[in-house]
Amino acid sequence: MKSNLIKGIIISLVVILFQSNVSGQKGRFGNTPEDSAKCVLNLVMYGDKFKQGNFEEAYPLWRVVCEVCPQATVNTFRNGERIMDYMIVNAKSEEEKKNYLDTAMVMFDRRTEFFGDEVNVLGRKGTFWFRYNNNTEEAAPGYDALEKAIELSGDNPSDAVVATFMHVTVAKFNAGLIDNEQVIETYSRLVETIDKSTNEALHNIRGTVEGLFADSGAADCDALENLFSDKVGSSPEDIELLIKVNDLLTSTRCTESNLYLTVAEKIHEFNPSASSALSLSAMHKKRENSNQVTHYLEQAIELQEDPAERSTYLLELAFLADQDKKDKQLSRRYALEALKDNPNLGRAHLHIGSLYASENSCFNDPFKDRTVFWVAVDRFNEAKKVDPSLAIEADRFIDLYSEYFPDNETIFFNGLSTGETYRVECWINESTRIRAK
Repeated sequence: MKSNLIKGIIISLVVILFQSNVSGQKGRFGNTPEDSAKCVLNLVMYGDKFKQGNFEEAYPLWRVVCEVCPQATVNTFRNGERIMDYMIVNAKSEEEKKNYLDTAMVMFDRRTEFFGDEVNVLGRKGTFWFRYNNNTEEAAPGYDALEKAIELSGDNPSDAVVATFMHVTVAKFNAGLIDNEQVIETYSRLVETIDKSTNEALHNIRGTVEGLFADSGAADCDALENLFSDKVGSSPEDIELLIKVNDLLTSTRCTESNLYLTVAEKIHEFNPSASSALSLSAMHKKRENSNQVTHYLEQAIELQEDPAERSTYLLELAFLADQDKKDKQLSRRYALEALKDNPNLGRAHLHIGSLYASENSCFNDPFKDRTVFWVAVDRFNEAKKVDPSLAIEADRFIDLYSEYFPDNETIFFNGLSTGETYRVECWINESTRIRAK
């Protein structure tokens, strides 16, 4: 009964389709009434098997539809992916699997031919290929499809397509099929596409793409420097190139290279900021270029609007002035400027106290030489007052340098008394309270 009902439906459809062909839609369900009958019969029969999950029996019926009336409905190709999945997974030999995979590639091409949607279909074609064939030497059908899909998709390629394409690019390099320059160019292009896209899923795989590139072996620092040094040298004003090279060197952890420093300085010239100046200062510090360290710290101070942040840069300048320039007065000046921006910067008081405690050339007088420890201890006390977290460190300095206070006898012989106010002169020029050891 059910069989007769299906036959009746098929006959009715054939009549309708024949009439449609005559009305000007010739070709959609076959070019002749016989083709139309064959098309509809197999559409119904394969569709029935497909719904039952009987893909093996659906396959030959589906093939007839693909050959006789591929333009009948896009569902032929959508369903075809599941059918071909099943046939490939259950293939009895590698040769049979290869034949099914080749059939699937033709299926994707015919879908584009009759129904367009090229970007989507190319992406599906490429990922389908690599689902079942990981032989890098045979990558062309899938690789070319993915590359074209990315090219045609503008700023919005599929995340799966991008990730797969980068993975296969690295595999081709490791197999010796492409050189490191192609890997680098591919990576740069993909990251640029990701950054321009508004697709959140695409942004989520940026780390995957970066990881593949960083671990590829194509991205060693020497290779990047050899590849881009001349390009940067000949186009120092090309901001897009500079940003591209900066991103490459950052992602591959090549931040110790001279090229990275050159590029970072050029980018800073185009778009100066406190953070970029601070970063450049740190890079020059590793290279022991003290003048450049100071230069970029001063720029960072000028560009930084947050007083608390600025105070830390000023304190760093204070350290540099003492360590590199041996200029205690300049060092104190920077530390005092830091305290103006952030009165709670206890470490600035600790530093000034250390400057005072280390002064040994002001007086050339045994008593006066020891008076510097009074003002030093004053600063250590102030440090823990404004920043209690420094109490342990400050107390250690207080205990240490209090031992160098003059004793009562020395204070008396210099015409002074404990508790009186005393001014420590020379460049220090600060008032303090006289205390005995």
